[in-house]
Amino acid sequence: MTLSPAAWAVSSQLGQMLPYTDCGRGTTGLVFVAFLATTLAVAGAIISWQGYQSTASRSALFISKVGVLSGLGFAFALSLQGAATLLLNPCLR
Repeated sequence: MTLSPAAWAVSSQLGQMLPYTDCGRGTTGLVFVAFLATTLAVAGAIISWQGYQSTASRSALFISKVGVLSGLGFAFALSLQGAATLLLNPCLR
């Protein structure tokens, strides 16, 4: 349940630091980080979904549902951040 928010936090922090190195070196590390974080967020949602299917208590079911929904929400936000890194030039900052 904490994999998706952690991926978003790391991606946000690296999104503040990597544009300077990407511009200086001419690399696309920020795009790789954004889509890797999106993949991790989806993996967190899948792990929560598997926990949802294997639990029987009501509180564990609720926590699993929250994990799935938050994982998908973070994955959507990270995919939008990844799309923005493809559209915007880091050297214009």
